Amino acid sequence: MANGNTIQRNHKDTVFHDLFSDKRNALSLYNALNGTDYEDTEGLEIVTLSDAIYMHGKNDVSVLFQNQLALWEHQSTLNYNMPLRGLIYYAHNIDGILESKGIKLYGKKLIKIPAPDYYVFYNGSEKAPDRQELKLSDAFLVPKEGYEWTAHMLNINGDRSRNLLKQCPALEGYVKLVEYVRDYQKAGGSLAEAMDKAVDRCIAEDMLKEYLLKKKSEVMLMLLTEFDEEVFAEVMRREGREEGREQGREEGREEGREEGREQGREEGREQGEDRVNQLYSKLMEEKRAGDLKRAIQDKEFRNILYKRYNL
Repeated sequence: MANGNTIQRNHKDTVFHDLFSDKRNALSLYNALNGTDYEDTEGLEIVTLSDAIYMHGKNDVSVLFQNQLALWEHQSTLNYNMPLRGLIYYAHNIDGILESKGIKLYGKKLIKIPAPDYYVFYNGSEKAPDRQELKLSDAFLVPKEGYEWTAHMLNINGDRSRNLLKQCPALEGYVKLVEYVRDYQKAGGSLAEAMDKAVDRCIAEDMLKEYLLKKKSEVMLMLLTEFDEEVFAEVMRREGREEGREQGREEGREEGREEGREQGREEGREQGEDRVNQLYSKLMEEKRAGDLKRAIQDKEFRNILYKRYNL
């Protein structure tokens, strides 16, 4: 899972993906977005591509229903490249669907494909309108008629998109869960403590209750993955820098030269960040939620784990 100084975002380890890979929740969100009231999930397929095939070229959830390919993506940061990313997601999904059916594109007969419907659900901390229609053509270096792709970006924070959230309890529960984590962090709690309190509060308020009671430990790991851009990565960078500075000072003192101290600090910083990332990745991969929570907060415990994993 670790690669250099980053943790790869594994889609199976996010709450958004996990929730809406359930056909009932997917149908509920589809109905809420399209103003429909379908009840039978029989004709709905979850066709999200595998991480093993497209680690960086796939969206969070892909749903094939009513001759449409619905692409859903959760974002905690504003990103105006989402139309281009969505086009790539759609192409990869269509490629996978055609390949699974053994369909080739080299004959004269027109191949019919599912129509796209692409939504980005934004719940980051930056201000954004309730809804934005992001156009691929805005990125063209020169104007070009006849080529377009649209990302419907919905702000699902707080009181935004209330009608949508009311119509889809799973999405409302997800939004509240993330909101509570942030609230508890602002109150001074650690990420691990904030997640624990947020999960318990959602259960007490009967939001995602059955899901959270069944999968609390897994949800904690998934939340860590979803918070990597906002909080988790910064925690790792800070801890890596601190450990790197310590290691760099030691190496610099041994060399006894200013140049050696500077080089030692830089190399130590990079090695420290990499080691922290590798440790957290291993704990996430092994689903050791308790040890991961403790490692984030307890430096001495991290040192014990470093030795155990030969890091």
